[in-house]
Amino acid sequence: MQNLSSKENFFIGVSLSNSSNYDSSICVLDRNLKIVLIDKFYYAQDIDYFFETSPYVKNSAVAISVPYDNRMLEGKWRIHCKNYKALFDNFKINKDDWTNRVSRRCSDTINNLKARGITVIRCDINQLRRSYGLSSHFLSRTSIDCKNLQASLKIKYGFSQMPDNMLPASALEAIIAAMFAHDYIDDVKTSIMFEIDGIPVLERKIFS
Repeated sequence: MQNLSSKENFFIGVSLSNSSNYDSSICVLDRNLKIVLIDKFYYAQDIDYFFETSPYVKNSAVAISVPYDNRMLEGKWRIHCKNYKALFDNFKINKDDWTNRVSRRCSDTINNLKARGITVIRCDINQLRRSYGLSSHFLSRTSIDCKNLQASLKIKYGFSQMPDNMLPASALEAIIAAMFAHDYIDDVKTSIMFEIDGIPVLERKIFS
């Protein structure tokens, strides 16, 4: 049960994609861990609009996942990585931040939330899945993995109000992030994995 002395009435989880080519989702939970809202977005401007206009944001804690940048796998990088490629003085090995695995998408949004006095944390969805006992033996984000995750959230964590039809993978991940926002306010044990733009990415301690 949520600490009644806290000011947060809602807990918002954001499963953030690394670009507008993939869907991001937002989930809002109340103090009793009931789903208030699930929505899907593609563009950063739409995520900004949600946080600027949603009535749930003012008294909330927000957990936003860290998206991983897949540009490192582009053909241009593979070509420049060849060991027989001559490296001239005008070639920079990390030009355009190719070697960075972490996307800084929506950094301005996060900074604006913090400036408004809203509690914001960053998280890693894969770590949270392990921590909550929601990992599976299936390839991540495949249909069978999503089916298993949705059933686990219903049975293990009581999200019975979820529809029978399959939710998008990002929506299921947003629920997990919102659970972490709730637990963070409830003083769950965490540690810092790394920092992005000065904001620590927190790891939820796994309990045996």
